[in-house]
Amino acid sequence: MEAKESKIIDILTENKKYVVPSYQRPYSWDKSNTEQLIEDIYNSFCQENEEYFIGTLICIHKGDYTYEIVDGQQRLTTLSLIFAKMKDLISQNKRAKENLQKRVLPIDDFSDKPQEPRLKVRSKEFDLYYNYILQGNSSFLPDSPTSTQKLFIENFKTIEEYLLSKADDEAVLCSLARYILERVYVVFVQTDNFTSSFRLFNVLNTRGMPLAGSDLIKNSLFEIAEDSGEGHEKVEEYWDRIEDTIGVENMDKFLMLNRLSQKKDRDRAVKNLVDEYADLLKSVYSNQAIKFTVDLLKAAGNYQRIKDLEFEDMGLFKVFSSLSRLSDEWVPPILAFINRMDKDNSISKKQFKEFVQIFEKCYMHGWFKKQVRSKREIVCFSALVAINTGKTFQEIIDVIKDHADNLGFISSLDDDIYEPSPNRVNFLKAVLLRMDQEMQDDSVYKTYHGRITIEHVLPQRSLNDYWQARFTDKEHAEWLHKLGNLALISGAKNSEAQNSSFDKKKEVYGKSNKKVSFDITKDLCDYPDWDISSLQGRHKALISMAESIWAL
Repeated sequence: MEAKESKIIDILTENKKYVVPSYQRPYSWDKSNTEQLIEDIYNSFCQENEEYFIGTLICIHKGDYTYEIVDGQQRLTTLSLIFAKMKDLISQNKRAKENLQKRVLPIDDFSDKPQEPRLKVRSKEFDLYYNYILQGNSSFLPDSPTSTQKLFIENFKTIEEYLLSKADDEAVLCSLARYILERVYVVFVQTDNFTSSFRLFNVLNTRGMPLAGSDLIKNSLFEIAEDSGEGHEKVEEYWDRIEDTIGVENMDKFLMLNRLSQKKDRDRAVKNLVDEYADLLKSVYSNQAIKFTVDLLKAAGNYQRIKDLEFEDMGLFKVFSSLSRLSDEWVPPILAFINRMDKDNSISKKQFKEFVQIFEKCYMHGWFKKQVRSKREIVCFSALVAINTGKTFQEIIDVIKDHADNLGFISSLDDDIYEPSPNRVNFLKAVLLRMDQEMQDDSVYKTYHGRITIEHVLPQRSLNDYWQARFTDKEHAEWLHKLGNLALISGAKNSEAQNSSFDKKKEVYGKSNKKVSFDITKDLCDYPDWDISSLQGRHKALISMAESIWAL
């Protein structure tokens, strides 16, 4: 291993080439990261050209002047964007333009054709980077760019805007380019093998984008695969498919919920995600990285199916559509059951539906009774233990039913169900959306987008003469936050309805208004007036509907 401080001009020089391997996470710096880097460099440039250090570049020397980047991809890629844009903006100083050209895309002196780029990004972004960023060919701008391609495009634009605002004079721009090449440093760490580079990566990566748990787990998998002789190529292929399924930004959350879904006891803690997976890989998979990654890919598909509501059965669709509005403690037992179904042919789709429906009822009882999360989770972990310790289907159902509380649930329906805390508002939205779906034909798969708010038919405050004529102060206080007084409405319409008379409110969420998509709100238009009798009647009807959905 060799480590030394190096100027950028010594990194991007001669025949040196850098490759971002496919096992690396995608380029992930956003506008703020890019602005921060170029602003820090520019501020240092303004301080009488003092030296500036931008971190560590760890590479595997692959021979023939080629280096595989293990750490430092984000900074080096962004630097290449900066140099490419500087090259585009410089027109008079041809030597400076040519100098910058060879830092990003050397031109053959004899054929006058581009050679290989100094930095070779991942294959998924290479065409955009090579043709648009390095050569300015806008025909290679994709119609529907991926999230990573958007970062390249947006950051390139950000760099242009910053340079034009700070160095619109070409002489200043050339001086800044020279400063970056000659006064900006990295610690260049060169290793000769895959394993030692990843060990160093895990120890030294304290700058740049913070390492996610998923990155450390991935790197550990590659290291184990290399040490065991399996090779990291297959692991890399499966991991890429997992990232494509879940989304890189969602990997840590998935890995946490997946690990919880494997629990065989009531210990709810996942103390350290990386350590948990290291223990799992060693104890259950005997360090077989490929087998581990194959199983993880299957679990990722099942997890995303839950998140995307990919269920043909309308009953399941309604349940998961409602639960998705809540915090995620319900996900692990559902994921565990689906994962077990993949391995246990004795469990049918019909039984899965029964499991989901019974679990939903018992789990929602806790929400209705305003239990804290640790109390609500008891039914989740009890289900997990039963699923993962090989209990029969009926034994799993019996364990879940032990946590049902019909009396407590039914009693709670007469309480104030609305509270202005985020958790309780999300819960109430889940309840009202679920009830709204029950009012529709089973052939209709209805999803909700945009901002949804809770509508109080009887207004919360500032009662005018109209409302005071219909409700006493006592009735207002007692019935304001009851189920019967609540509905769903789009955010824009909520401000329109507010404290208006009931006739005016009906115009806002009336049946003739096609923008209102909630049947539970449209039905209010059937009431000629909104007084205590109307409210109590609707309250009784909604309680009856809630009991039909969640009573066991």
